[in-house]
Amino acid sequence: MTAAERAAVLDDRLRRGYETFDGFILSERERAQSESNAAGSVAIGGSAGGGGGNEGQPQTLPASGVVVASQQVSTPPARTESFPPPEDIPSGRDDDVVARQLREAATNEPDPELREALWDEYRNYTGLGEPQ
Repeated sequence: MTAAERAAVLDDRLRRGYETFDGFILSERERAQSESNAAGSVAIGGSAGGGGGNEGQPQTLPASGVVVASQQVSTPPARTESFPPPEDIPSGRDDDVVARQLREAATNEPDPELREALWDEYRNYTGLGEPQ
């Protein structure tokens, strides 16, 4: 067997491994979502009856046999307002992860003073604040 043939066999094994792993991740994600939905509907439905005596008690028992307490997963509120960058800020096409995070935080910050402080930090981090 040539080196190219061995590489092809190994690539195929790796691809099948990725497919198996992806399938596992997807099924676990679906299971977690189903449990979350069930816990949310039980918590909402259970609180409407009132006086059931089981407030604060576990609400669901998934097939795995692990007791899952009803809990709310909070997501940050969707920001509808975005503020454009100042004139001296470039497009950001070549930003690294930290610079992108600073840019995102600055464009989403409603407080003008904090927003300007974030842009200053962006300038310092990317070297825009340094004299040429």
